[in-house]
Amino acid sequence: MSDGPYRTLDMSKTWKSLAKIAENSAHTVTEVAEAFRPPLVEEWKSIRADFAEAVKTALGDDDRGRLFPEIAVSETKRLRAQASNPMEALLADHAHDQARDAKLGAAAYEKSIEHFLEDRAIRGARQMEEHYHRERSPDAGRLRNHLAAAITSGELAQLASGLASGARHRALTAKADRSGLDEGVAL
Repeated sequence: MSDGPYRTLDMSKTWKSLAKIAENSAHTVTEVAEAFRPPLVEEWKSIRADFAEAVKTALGDDDRGRLFPEIAVSETKRLRAQASNPMEALLADHAHDQARDAKLGAAAYEKSIEHFLEDRAIRGARQMEEHYHRERSPDAGRLRNHLAAAITSGELAQLASGLASGARHRALTAKADRSGLDEGVAL
């Protein structure tokens, strides 16, 4: 008897933990969305702080943004060329998309992070689902549905807001306390 396909998943511990939660039908979409936070913050950690700051500056780091979107477009292209890993390149690509659409300022930076997180979440979910299909697990469909609902739940926007504001990573991955006996089961 196997402990579940998540055990043989060739991903980090945080992604395996997410798979374990997502395959279990007892967990709500909110709990699965909350479980997305640690692996996505782990992905974010591969982006150097000075690179993220350079992207923020390129998009115009104050409320006024930049006067000319063309400057932001060329700056984000330059940053894409200077990216030292694929995660930085992905963030620069999403920032470039924002600048190309003439969306600048702090909101554009936050939206770039949100698109980065969404992209990484979708890629991770796809990798987990493919693994479950290879293992011929009957839970693959439930896993896909749980992960898709969690990605679209709006939790990524909150996480992006926290990352854009410079919140501590530990604070962003803290789990909600569900130990109250008086609360009972959600109806």
